[in-house]
Amino acid sequence: MKKKQLAKLKQQFRPSYEMARQQLFSAIQHKTAANFGLETTVYINPKNREEMLIELQTATTKEQKITVPLDENFKIVVKRIQKQEKGLLDRFSDNLVEEIAAYWLPATSAVNQPEASATEPVSESQTEAAETTAGFAAFEEKMTAFPKFSVERNAEKVQIFEDTAKEKRLLATISATEVGEFTVEPALARKYKLKLDVIPLIEEYANTPLTER
Repeated sequence: MKKKQLAKLKQQFRPSYEMARQQLFSAIQHKTAANFGLETTVYINPKNREEMLIELQTATTKEQKITVPLDENFKIVVKRIQKQEKGLLDRFSDNLVEEIAAYWLPATSAVNQPEASATEPVSESQTEAAETTAGFAAFEEKMTAFPKFSVERNAEKVQIFEDTAKEKRLLATISATEVGEFTVEPALARKYKLKLDVIPLIEEYANTPLTER
């Protein structure tokens, strides 16, 4: 078969932009359920065609819907999926699903946790511990609640990483010698909804007095 004929045939069987976008939506729905047990529905916002809505079908303490702007970068990725770029649909949907899980998993777990017995006495020290947000141990616990997050500390800094299959990706650095000094890396800033949960925790810890860490 001549090259021109082959190219024409491939063009005929190439999915439309809408079909490629729907492939991505379906992949997200399948992977959130299969990998994390989160039943979701993914669709275009009927009130704003420039937004994708990811709706959780189970109880959560957070917002029931995540809004993702369909910016130019997103559209470029969908066009590349439309051109059937090898492995892109899997890679891109995997990244989105990890962010979705990081946002909802801690919240859905909190909904399912049994309440403490009303007859069980609560000591003063337990109450204080529950109210305390400062301290490295508490901060580390909050960070590692997000999937694949890890925290490392030395005398000069505290660093937050995302442990991916390919690399240990630096997300943020907090000074251990100066109050209020921290840096958020682009790898975290790009994480849509996730950054709205993570960055305030980083900022809170960075502004904690050194003696209380």
